[in-house]
Amino acid sequence: MNTAPFDWKRFHAYRVFDEFLERFIIQQKSYVTTHDQPLDLEAAFSEIEEHFNDAIGESEATFEERLAVQFDGASEQSKIVFANIEYLWAMPVGNLNPETKRSYALRWFGEPDHVVSGEGYFFKEPHTIANPGRGHNQNKHIELTALLRVMCLVSEKADLTDLIDLKRQIAEICHSAIYEGVPEGEKFAVTTVCAIHSLLLNLADPDRYESIVSASHREQICGVLGHVVENPSTDREVLLKQIRETLWESYGNAEKPHRKYRWFFYAKDVKPLWFNKDSKKAQRVSSAVFDVQLEEKAVDLEATKVEVTGFRIHRSAKLVKAAKERDNYTCQACTFHFENQIVHVHHLDPISEYKRPKETKLKDLITLCPNCHYLAHYWLRKDDSSQFKQLEPLLEKLRTNSQQ
Repeated sequence: MNTAPFDWKRFHAYRVFDEFLERFIIQQKSYVTTHDQPLDLEAAFSEIEEHFNDAIGESEATFEERLAVQFDGASEQSKIVFANIEYLWAMPVGNLNPETKRSYALRWFGEPDHVVSGEGYFFKEPHTIANPGRGHNQNKHIELTALLRVMCLVSEKADLTDLIDLKRQIAEICHSAIYEGVPEGEKFAVTTVCAIHSLLLNLADPDRYESIVSASHREQICGVLGHVVENPSTDREVLLKQIRETLWESYGNAEKPHRKYRWFFYAKDVKPLWFNKDSKKAQRVSSAVFDVQLEEKAVDLEATKVEVTGFRIHRSAKLVKAAKERDNYTCQACTFHFENQIVHVHHLDPISEYKRPKETKLKDLITLCPNCHYLAHYWLRKDDSSQFKQLEPLLEKLRTNSQQ
């Protein structure tokens, strides 16, 4: 991977996020409106907590109707603070247009000159982070509550005047909310893992946290591709980076450089590997297919080893041909044979698990038909056992399966 610093501020979401934190949290002034008076964030958050409550949030009225009832009689300061929170919720997403994003503050302050305009309102790539989907809007009350909690917690730190440290604190709060949950009894406590937590992680530290909003997407990526990593981390955020580094040289190369760097797992040749693999079984199936494709893709490459962040292993076409000739182009499990065609060569030690250069020998290879080749990887993924890296246990398993 390119180790040169990536210029995140060329994209509006990251530049605006820094500006917002500097103005709203550090200076404690409004970012989205033209009010210039200092804000008492502690008092405002307390009043908002009183008004913005779950009981009304669960009514059948529209969000706008609920909000009008909730903030009836609230102070101007609380409305200014809420307008800033709602702006931050909407700012980095691409499924809300600029007019809609600006309308939230205009709801409270109808005069156009009371609400800032300009580049702070955008909705197209490359300046946004993601399109969170319907849940982001349908769960707006919960999402805003989660965001209020994060901003309330960091605003309580009187000595937090450094932007880098402020973003670190935000990332820690969001990471904890996603993977450990939110302690009961806190202000604005929510039990749901929210899209805003993931958005804030990426905004706060885009080099460390992927721009993946969906918790389901994280789970699917790690479930399908986690086995390619040596010493995989138990922290899913770290594991995503490990997977990315392992696949980086071989995948995503058809994308524009900035898009590959920012949205690697959504690249045209990466997303199909994991997308919509919701169940454990679907993840095992996709993982096995990935292994087979990786081995077959390597057939015609020269016998070279290229060092990258991990290692990309190229196998010898001559060695593959020798294995097929040795086995008479016949599947060693089910004995399928057709005119010396339609046969694969399987690595007993899967290429996808190579973490460093390794010399492959003829004895490490076995000829299998496509079906048995797939099953070899499927059983290895399902049982997570080294026994199927050994020739006899593998053949016994495959032969038993073919007789059923």
